Amino acid sequence: MANIARGQENTPDRLNWFISVNCQTTDAYEVGFQIWDVTAGQPGSQVFPATPGDWEDVTNAPGKFSVGSYYAYDNANAQGWTPSIAEPLGPHLIKWRWKITAASPYQASQQEFDVLVESAGGSADFYCTVQDIRDEGVTVAQADDDKVLDYIETFEQFIDRACRQWFKPKTLTFSWDGDDTDTAFFGVPIISISSLKINDSSSDLDTSDYRVYSEAGHPDDRFNPRIKLYYGGRDLFAGYRGRRQFLRGRQNQQVTGIFGFVESCNQQTPKLIRRALIKLVVDKLLTPINPTQSMPTPPAMGPVVEEWTDGHKLKYASSSGVASSRRPGLSGITSDQEVLDILKLYRGPIGIATPADWRV
Repeated sequence: MANIARGQENTPDRLNWFISVNCQTTDAYEVGFQIWDVTAGQPGSQVFPATPGDWEDVTNAPGKFSVGSYYAYDNANAQGWTPSIAEPLGPHLIKWRWKITAASPYQASQQEFDVLVESAGGSADFYCTVQDIRDEGVTVAQADDDKVLDYIETFEQFIDRACRQWFKPKTLTFSWDGDDTDTAFFGVPIISISSLKINDSSSDLDTSDYRVYSEAGHPDDRFNPRIKLYYGGRDLFAGYRGRRQFLRGRQNQQVTGIFGFVESCNQQTPKLIRRALIKLVVDKLLTPINPTQSMPTPPAMGPVVEEWTDGHKLKYASSSGVASSRRPGLSGITSDQEVLDILKLYRGPIGIATPADWRV
């Protein structure tokens, strides 16, 4: 769930909306949004725009920041929508409406987010909220809000490292070495691209000259995100220097866009990742770091190698010999098999460096 602090300006990678047709990001004829305060429950009250029933138009730039990509922008103040210092803390809604053509009916959806206390410009955009942890039974007496938020941040970092990717939108610029192929592979899914410069060019490549494979579908390309070059239905540079496309060079390719493994329908953190983080945080908050002697020692989790009972012994062995130990980075953090299995499901592709000069 997204979060934004009082006094913190919204950015394209925070409260945003992406529109697609047939799995291709597509500009809409009209796009607008509203902000609603639902701290006292739904339906709540409209916060922005100030006039009830009005919608803030972000059809065009700067509210539109890329093809089919929009974010909560305050046109009157010429900045991303910013919660006031007096904005009620807690749950809010951003409601979106759009239509693809002038004759199309409006479509609508909404996202939940929290308004938090934090200095302007800070970040508290986590995969779950303090309230999510409270809903699982952790009381203020057991852990105050600051401690809960610290644990959320700590174990969100663990999940990112264990999975080799992240699960919220981030605006980034990547540069890489060209390797004389027509396809560039990435270690994290591509949500949208605002600029692609190839072969040391200072100009952006036209969007019709490449295709992004990163959509959730059949197959789910988020597990193999990549950019492939095209031109007029043919491979770009086909026949030129042996069909070389991202031409060999050092840091001569560059892409700017929004990246992250998110649900394509609403650009939110996958529910299983959110569940894994909640389970980790609750477990760590309720388990003392230094248990007293009177507390039972938790059982050691691992493969069963040998069993004894009534004077009988049975020893197990795998065909490959001794069972291997758990992968570094997971051992000791958690023995919750559900969490471990979720992390396996969402591991990013293994990155393989392809430098232009193998000596570097």
